[in-house]
Amino acid sequence: MSSEIEKLNSNTEVVSFRAMFAMLWRTKWFIIIFTGLVSVATVFYAISLPNVYRASAIYLPKSADDSGALSKLAGQFGGLASMAGINLGGGGADKTQAALEFMRSRAFLQSFIEKRDLTVPLLAAEGWDQTSRKLIIVPELYDEASQKWVRAAPPGFQVIPSAWEAYDTLNKMISVNEQSKKGFIKIEIEYYSPDLAAQWLGWLVEDLNAYWKAREHEQTQKSIAFLTKQAENAQLSELRAVFYQLIAEQTKTTILSEVSDEVLLETVAPIVVPEQKSAPSRALLCIVGFVLGFVLSCILGLFYCTFRPVKKG
Repeated sequence: MSSEIEKLNSNTEVVSFRAMFAMLWRTKWFIIIFTGLVSVATVFYAISLPNVYRASAIYLPKSADDSGALSKLAGQFGGLASMAGINLGGGGADKTQAALEFMRSRAFLQSFIEKRDLTVPLLAAEGWDQTSRKLIIVPELYDEASQKWVRAAPPGFQVIPSAWEAYDTLNKMISVNEQSKKGFIKIEIEYYSPDLAAQWLGWLVEDLNAYWKAREHEQTQKSIAFLTKQAENAQLSELRAVFYQLIAEQTKTTILSEVSDEVLLETVAPIVVPEQKSAPSRALLCIVGFVLGFVLSCILGLFYCTFRPVKKG
């Protein structure tokens, strides 16, 4: 009995596949034409896409443990130092994480856009001319001759765009890959221009280091001022010695930070101007377009044959 049921199911499957193949064969010209049109449209779309280049560099985060002598005092005077807002060791990973999050923040990137005057290349460019090595600017958005914005302002915005509008565009270009096991950080920027992608990446890390250097310097000066006041008011000579030791270490840290501008991210592999595009993959787009066109045409053909069956007789 079971063998007869299996045979019946097998025959049913064969009939179903034959019927499906017959319906597809009935709409073969539709499938061929539809797949061809979708494939051609995909080819034209892939050709119209501008090349995008990726500039990257590898950095070594400078953790709080790099302070050397300060970290040796952590066990002895950690509680006392925390009163002055001093970090005597540890938290290097947290500091790096906070800095990378700040680098992607609206406050930092908007300030970066305004400082480096990136509004036009971010919002008005549509490609890169390899021959002249200049950006291709959309004339309907920005007039290069008069150097004025001529766009139709979006609702809620002015004709001249602000860094607020350009933030999302720049943020999408930046990618950060933290290789925690190796202790490195890889930062990349993708843009139409290989030259500008490399330049912007250098500026980005430079400005981040400069901001962090100024921040650390300000905090150190506040700590030194607090410790100096506490040392002057201390009654016990032992406690006064501790305060002066902390002041000395803070002063040493301040002096050493002036040696290099890379106080947060130290360059391991410098930025190289890319010569090959990173996107788009036009061949892959064409293959995907062909497959989607073929599958969609088959589905439409089956629906057509289902609702428009062949009349017998």
